[in-house]
Amino acid sequence: MSLGIRIGIVVILFAVLGSGFAWLQGGAPGAVRATRWESARQCQECHQDVYEEWRQSHHAIAFTNPEVRRPDMSDDFRKEECMDCHLPRPLAHTGFGKRTLPRRTHFDEGVSCITCHLAADGGILGRNDRPDVPCKPRASAEFLAVDACASCHNQHWTTDQWRASHYPQKGEDCAHCHMPHVERRRADLSTRIGRGHLWPGAHDKNMLAKAGKFTVTRQDAGVTLELENIGAGHNFPTEERHRAVDMMLRFLRADGSATDWQLVHRCRQPYRDEPGENTQLPAGQKVAFTVPIPADAVRAEARLWYRLTPFCDDQDPRSTLLEERTIELR
Repeated sequence: MSLGIRIGIVVILFAVLGSGFAWLQGGAPGAVRATRWESARQCQECHQDVYEEWRQSHHAIAFTNPEVRRPDMSDDFRKEECMDCHLPRPLAHTGFGKRTLPRRTHFDEGVSCITCHLAADGGILGRNDRPDVPCKPRASAEFLAVDACASCHNQHWTTDQWRASHYPQKGEDCAHCHMPHVERRRADLSTRIGRGHLWPGAHDKNMLAKAGKFTVTRQDAGVTLELENIGAGHNFPTEERHRAVDMMLRFLRADGSATDWQLVHRCRQPYRDEPGENTQLPAGQKVAFTVPIPADAVRAEARLWYRLTPFCDDQDPRSTLLEERTIELR
């Protein structure tokens, strides 16, 4: 057999093998290989505005956030069960509404586009079918349902709290408050309406201020502090034991001196090794407490605090002053 024939046979064999690999990796010979979606950065080119919103969110820093890594929180993720939700695999892979599992890639992306949008078959899930765009999203009812949030947030019963409230009957779900409609401008200067990807919550003072109605009134010989959950579709505060809402009160005297601030009531679920019961305030419910007025008091001051951890004081940046009320007593 001549050298030329041998070379020709080798070329043909490589061509056949190449076609076989192409078929296995992306379809018939000549077909464009399907994209392997694995990082939020792949979404950035077409969805720059959404990507920038996500980058500013606490979802994006779910794994890198120093607050989460504190010894009294995940202890630098030595509490490995925290990784399930702070660095989760795509929800569709483990099942919407089911317990998530941790991944071992893209540690800097926390809860990312891939977490929510990647389908079990490697495609992209979305609100609408869009075969005309590069990522070709497919409409998915499961992707849009509350169970998509429940995979992580119902570890602490937040979506169960929503289901027990009046909000499902109103047709208002998680996205109604945490992913409000926003207007975005396209490259051709036209606009479209989409969902926000900042997910405002416990770190957003405006969102927190909408949750509770705080009132302070005089009742005969006492001052009454009342808190009603008027805006949260779940308990206030929600999540597990890290959050607290405190109603504080002090009295001022005619000489300008004041009593110490006293904790009138704390809304919180205690840790497992702490005494006490769950005092979180369910949606639509209220609590009220009356404190006797000291004989020398001329004024009362009341404050409503939200605390990201129950073990911080008023000066700690993890404490947010939501409301402040003053009433004259003389």
